[in-house]
Amino acid sequence: MKQLQIILLLLSFSMISCQKEKYDIIIKNVNIVDVEAGKIIQAQDIGITNQMITRITNANGLSPNDSTKVLDGTGKFVMPGLWDMHVHLYFPDKEYLKLYIAKGVTGIREMSGWKMKWKDSTNQNQFVPRMQISSLIMDGPAPWFKGDVPVKNCEEAVKMVKEAKRKGHDFVKLLSLVPRDQYHAIVEECQKSGYSFAGHIPFCIPTLEAAKAGQKSNEHMESILLACSSKEEEYRVRIDSLLENLNPDNAPTQKRKLIMTERGATASFNQEKADRLIDSLSKYQMWQCPTLSVLQAHVFNQLPIQKTDGREAYFPFPPKKIPEFKTIPKPLQKARGRVKLQMKLLKQMHDKGIGILAGTDQGCAGFNLHDELAFMVNAGFSEADALKTATINPAIYTDQEEFLGSVSPNKAADLILLNSNPLENIQNTRDINLVIYRNHILDPQKLLQDVKSVNEKIVSATKKSKE
Repeated sequence: MKQLQIILLLLSFSMISCQKEKYDIIIKNVNIVDVEAGKIIQAQDIGITNQMITRITNANGLSPNDSTKVLDGTGKFVMPGLWDMHVHLYFPDKEYLKLYIAKGVTGIREMSGWKMKWKDSTNQNQFVPRMQISSLIMDGPAPWFKGDVPVKNCEEAVKMVKEAKRKGHDFVKLLSLVPRDQYHAIVEECQKSGYSFAGHIPFCIPTLEAAKAGQKSNEHMESILLACSSKEEEYRVRIDSLLENLNPDNAPTQKRKLIMTERGATASFNQEKADRLIDSLSKYQMWQCPTLSVLQAHVFNQLPIQKTDGREAYFPFPPKKIPEFKTIPKPLQKARGRVKLQMKLLKQMHDKGIGILAGTDQGCAGFNLHDELAFMVNAGFSEADALKTATINPAIYTDQEEFLGSVSPNKAADLILLNSNPLENIQNTRDINLVIYRNHILDPQKLLQDVKSVNEKIVSATKKSKE
């Protein structure tokens, strides 16, 4: 009798085990890119159920059932989906979001506060990336751009923060002309309500002051070079004077002067001051999102692949080609020197433990994120560290480290299957075989063709409307 009970008990355990091992997707014999450790874990099976990674074993350790989709990962590399941490959704149709997924970008941080209705459709849509969306851009009384919201006083600033949170925006986005009083009113309100704020460090706020105030990220390395100038105080007096006299009538002229004043600080760069600044910044939690693609695009020629990957076929407003120069003009030489210095400081910040996020601030959805990773490597990052800026770092930044950012059990199966090893060459992130997202196995070429067809119709309609 006891033997029968033991046999029945073992059978019940076996049945329970079998029930637990019903997978929607299995990737067999694949090499896992461990982005946290910066190494390859060879020959693994990955079991996926209900959009989650439920088990990882050595090759041939998982058995499919009748409904399991099985992918042969032999010779391929699987890594977590990428995040672009600085985008603007200017596209005329949601169909363009497929470009992100086609390029393995399964998450974005939108920095304009637009398209909240697109975010609402992310839960089950395999073509819409996960989104963090800012408030509408908050700027000074004479905003930098027409679409930005002018903040005229502290009471209005507080009201706007409350309204953004009520509407479900994930954080407050600031721009360069926010006055000091309004900035600190925003900071105080965000601290009271547990709400984060990010964006540009305003001209009137020193870099370290923003970090101490709790600004979560600094975009484009704003204010860093000014803070490294031996003449910072002198330049800040000029900046304060320009801001004090800024009004809607003279805004364009004053803005140009502000830019030139801040750029002029590069000539008085002081490495000892930079060392002290970076050492101090490392004690706070202000992430840097350098958008190297933007810095590079204005002063250097494009990466070779940008000229040959045909990306212009997918966008209604294709990127402008950077002109070639036989003799580089002096202003451009200075600009290139400034960008090289920024990249050097970025590597120094990374080495000091300051968090870095990959973001593009560019319109070529998906394509530019791979450019950004290449520029990180050009700045001195290892391939492994460059990958972190678009995987585990965004997961930490968005407080989703337990859910996203690595190929691990109990994390979301937002995955890219690559044909080549990205730790050997960062350009291999572009060599995408398949994307797994929302429990769907997606063909990048099919997604690209869908967008191309839509783009052709939109471009054609636009031309006709102008005729």
